[in-house]
Amino acid sequence: MENRFFHRLVSIQLFQGLSTDDFMNIAERVHFDFRTVAEGENLLEEGDPCEQLMCSISGVVCKEMRCDNGSYLFKEYSSTPTVMQPERLFGLRPRHSATFTAASEVQLLIVPKHEVRDILFKNIPFHINFLNMVCSAQHLWETRLFHPLPQTLHQQFLHFLLMRSSRPAGKKELIIDMVTLAAELTTTRLRVSQMLNTLKENGLIELRRRHIIIPSLEKLIQHAQ
Repeated sequence: MENRFFHRLVSIQLFQGLSTDDFMNIAERVHFDFRTVAEGENLLEEGDPCEQLMCSISGVVCKEMRCDNGSYLFKEYSSTPTVMQPERLFGLRPRHSATFTAASEVQLLIVPKHEVRDILFKNIPFHINFLNMVCSAQHLWETRLFHPLPQTLHQQFLHFLLMRSSRPAGKKELIIDMVTLAAELTTTRLRVSQMLNTLKENGLIELRRRHIIIPSLEKLIQHAQ
């Protein structure tokens, strides 16, 4: 049982690098809450207070972020163990900025905030992993801000997606109308429609009413190079 529990922990990025002694110390002191969530259920809501560290161990998690004026919704999917907004656990506004839902049955690991702060931060591998995760996210955003704006409409659309993605890979969905997307890309609705239909013909996206599905963002990136 202990070996199984250990392997479940180290599948999560925050717990990688643990020794057996680290594991035993943590298991004796920290209350880990394991839950199974059915497909379609919400894991976290945008605006919820971030009072616990929530990680998926298995299953597919969908992260949803809505534009401030409600004009579009961006979704991205992760089938690998995911730590949900650890940077929101502390700081000036410790509330979640996205909604997370279970896109399949999901197994969760939940740790109360006070146990992260008072116990887990005293474990060096965990503390380093936490800092690396938060710092890496900050480095990524800073790098993106200073990239030159792309020239072609295809590259501009890709830039729009990347600026809203947690990672440059995997399945993404954009729920938006053509007029709004044209305004975001500072072009005409006709040009946007032509660009999207070209991507569709190349098998890079799927189009539905007010719905753009990108099955593999890495393929879209490769095609734009």
